[in-house]
Amino acid sequence: MEKNTFDLSSPTKITQENIYNIYCDNYDSIHYLFVEFQFSWLQQAYRALNDIDKYNILVFLYKENFVELNELFKFKSLNQFYINPRFNLEKINIIQISQKLRLSKETARRKILELEEEGILIKNKKKISVTLKAGLLQKPENTIKSFSKILQYVSYLLHRENKVRKYYEKEFFIKKINERFTQILAIFLDYQIDYMLTRKALANNDIEMWFIVGSLLYNQIMFLKKSEKKSHYQKEWIEEVLNVGNKKGINAMSISDLTGIPRPTVIRKLKILLKQDDIYKDKNNLYYITDGKLFAELNKQRLINIKKLSHIISRINNIVFFS
Repeated sequence: MEKNTFDLSSPTKITQENIYNIYCDNYDSIHYLFVEFQFSWLQQAYRALNDIDKYNILVFLYKENFVELNELFKFKSLNQFYINPRFNLEKINIIQISQKLRLSKETARRKILELEEEGILIKNKKKISVTLKAGLLQKPENTIKSFSKILQYVSYLLHRENKVRKYYEKEFFIKKINERFTQILAIFLDYQIDYMLTRKALANNDIEMWFIVGSLLYNQIMFLKKSEKKSHYQKEWIEEVLNVGNKKGINAMSISDLTGIPRPTVIRKLKILLKQDDIYKDKNNLYYITDGKLFAELNKQRLINIKKLSHIISRINNIVFFS
């Protein structure tokens, strides 16, 4: 790809195009970090409430609060926000939550009621209050650390290619994100919600099924990482993931252990995926992703996500360096 020249004597605005080119040229190494980040997010979400849809509702409410603060130019650091993480959202209702998170109204109503019973939310007519208990569940310190690993590696690659004058380590990004916590998290959570919902839609609009599919992908991608093969990000990489799957699958018990989802639920959803020809089970009862309709759609979204993630990394970097 064509390389641009920069004035290295001063900080440089990092464009989406620059990040995208770096991502494509170093796809394997960046994407392994990204896959680990996303799988860790799912594990954390399920562990928090044993219900990822409820966790998504909570994340959505935090995102809406952060957006409101940004619109008022009231940026808070992580420490400032968590001194008192309770907050109220006016004029937000079940229909809005249902539409934004692609839940039926009945499902949204039931899950909000459960969050109320657990002391996480308080609903009063058109106002929703998020409690201190929610803050303890959702404090995203591990998320910030994990995403900062991606930012660090991109910084290293940009520096190596002489596109920026200095390389910054993970601790620098953690510090800066913590300082501009609500501003950056509003941007990141908007991206993350869209990422999760897009993949949920491909898995029969079932977030647990996506988590199970994700565990198979995670297993195959991590085996590809061990092989240390370098592949082109478009077609070669996908073929390598599928071929690794032919060599090493994962059983239902291991999926349950990885996800926290009860084994009977895992088996029931695996049967659905088998019936749809989206996965394969070998003679040793090991499962892996196969080259079916679901995988083809996931691959389309994978390529779209390179641009989306590049945009988010660019925005966050520019807040970190120029705010």
